[in-house]
Amino acid sequence: MKVILWKDTKKNIDVLLEKSGNVAYAVDFPVSEGIEEAYISVDKKRVTYRAKIASISSYEQQPEKKSNAKGKKGKETGEVILKKKTGLKTIILLESLEELTPPIPSSDFNMGRNKINSVDSYYEADLERIVITQKEKYYSDVDSSVKQLIEKELDKGTVLPLSIAEKLISLKKEKGEEFFKKILKRVENDLEARQIDPFEAVGIIAAQSIGEPGTQMTMRTFHYAGVKEVDVTLGLPRLIEIVDARRTPSTPSMDIFLKPEYAKDEDAVSRVIKDIENTSIIDVADVITDTDEMTVIIRANKKLMDRRRIRLQDIMDAVSGIKLITVIQKENGDIEIKAQQESYKRLYQLQEQIKVVNIKGLPGIKRAVAVKERDGTYKLQTQGSNLKQVLEIEEVDAVRTTTNDIVEIANVLGIEAARNAILKESRDTLKEQSLDVDERHLMVVADMMTFEGQVRAVGRQGISGKKSSVLARAAFEITVKHLMRAGIVGETDPLTGVAENIIVGQPITLGTGAVDLVYRGNGPDKGE
Repeated sequence: MKVILWKDTKKNIDVLLEKSGNVAYAVDFPVSEGIEEAYISVDKKRVTYRAKIASISSYEQQPEKKSNAKGKKGKETGEVILKKKTGLKTIILLESLEELTPPIPSSDFNMGRNKINSVDSYYEADLERIVITQKEKYYSDVDSSVKQLIEKELDKGTVLPLSIAEKLISLKKEKGEEFFKKILKRVENDLEARQIDPFEAVGIIAAQSIGEPGTQMTMRTFHYAGVKEVDVTLGLPRLIEIVDARRTPSTPSMDIFLKPEYAKDEDAVSRVIKDIENTSIIDVADVITDTDEMTVIIRANKKLMDRRRIRLQDIMDAVSGIKLITVIQKENGDIEIKAQQESYKRLYQLQEQIKVVNIKGLPGIKRAVAVKERDGTYKLQTQGSNLKQVLEIEEVDAVRTTTNDIVEIANVLGIEAARNAILKESRDTLKEQSLDVDERHLMVVADMMTFEGQVRAVGRQGISGKKSSVLARAAFEITVKHLMRAGIVGETDPLTGVAENIIVGQPITLGTGAVDLVYRGNGPDKGE
């Protein structure tokens, strides 16, 4: 979808927001006909406002509406609000203007095949849209006999999972009524035995269930995940990374699955690897410094370039982005680069800068290797992670592809995906160490880390530091700071949790402590 995108000031935006209904805004750039949406950034990196365009006209055609955009205190003094005092070209009639929550990163907008990394001026760009439609309830497609069994058990007070109900109906058809009733009774007993009692301290039990096996986990930081090129953090360090909600894992990696039509095609697998693997100049060429001529020479290695599907022109295009240099291609294929300001220091800096210039590949992915599965298909494992751009590749199966970077999953796929990733990563980490922890305890941790809509750490910067109880926060860490701040602002503590009630020496409001019993005697004054 074609939209317009520009950089503006917060002061101008505040003026536009004060107006209700259609707002005429004069801007200093031309706008093509047919564009219906506009996006505005105030900090270059994030797009914070979205506007609906009613019409577009030339500024010169409406001289009678010219006026200064801002009078005292930034308010408009005429019918047309001006972006700046001079150089105005177009009047955009804004039907509506709204703030985006959360803001859209500028990299979501494309100019041709290139992403916009910084909103410095005006762009007519493409914005990729994901249309979310509500799927019909899965329950509507369920077999009528399964539905009847679930509803019958619900009347008895037993919540029967759909998958279990389907298996029971299947057993009933295969083994008969008597066997079905016998198994159903066992399922009912098992479900009843596994229910949590009212006012049970599930958080404390979850912490004990995960923490105790955690003390027995090995301190191995790395292991070889099937192939020697990919190291992955496991064991206790990985569990700490998960609950700390680290912005970037110590060893980010991805498991990239390909669509069925490409999964067994070695050429397609090789092509995807070369497209995603980050390639710098030093990976395919020698960088030589000529101190006599004060130049840096790039001598390409033809064999390495062919292996990574890189042309000489790709290297020329990559180095052309370096400022204040002159680039000359020699007849023998060498590329000679000369700094405009000659000095030995600048020559050395230029040499080191050229080595790390990126030619192709996805940022963040240092290496990718193919792993052959038992069924003959290939999957890719990477050092580094870039989930968003990997999912855009045609050959990649977006449904199965994943990364161990939980925060990246939250940013790309949403908070529910991050919640499932926390559950999966913690479960796999414990299982790799042969430790058996009930999944419901891991679910409690995953829910607590994500229920506010963002991934929060289990620590003073996250869950523990955001508790409503002053005493509970003070009991965890930085005691004096919490108590001092609470005293200054006059906070109160309702004493509804565990830690705060233990501190003041009274029963906690869980289990039997959650029930108040009042004894009424049978004396004559009670009328009994």
